[in-house]
Amino acid sequence: MAAVVISVLSLYVARRKDRRDALLKLHESLISPELQHGRRTVFLMYERGVRVEELSGEEYAVVNRALAAFDVVGLYCHKGYVSEKDVLDLWAVPLVRLKYAGRAFLEYRDAQVAGMPTWPRFRRLADHAETYLRARGVDVARLTGPTPGVPESRSEPS
Repeated sequence: MAAVVISVLSLYVARRKDRRDALLKLHESLISPELQHGRRTVFLMYERGVRVEELSGEEYAVVNRALAAFDVVGLYCHKGYVSEKDVLDLWAVPLVRLKYAGRAFLEYRDAQVAGMPTWPRFRRLADHAETYLRARGVDVARLTGPTPGVPESRSEPS
């Protein structure tokens, strides 16, 4: 009996460690200069009213990658590889900001594949992030407007 308890406890500890490691790896990926640049490009695009068709090939690629990365995060949450609550504790605000600032890009991508929304796991996770923030009394409307004062010099990765 003691061996069974020890085995179950060992499995539990290993699973927690695996989930923690997966979250840390996702977080490190999301804070990479490339993905930060992609998010900044989304926010600048929104703030300046830039249409998707006006993006350079490089800008399109970094925006696409930044949003696709959050679709993977949504998949990890959905599959239970990481705790959605932990992800929202860290990333709820950027998720909600991207949901609104990236709307035009998402609509553009949706039009390319009729009947199939692009990045459904990102969208679900962003909706959960909005609910999460509202439940904590956050004024989401303040997050969804243009980002004030994003310096030009920060629009490129360092």
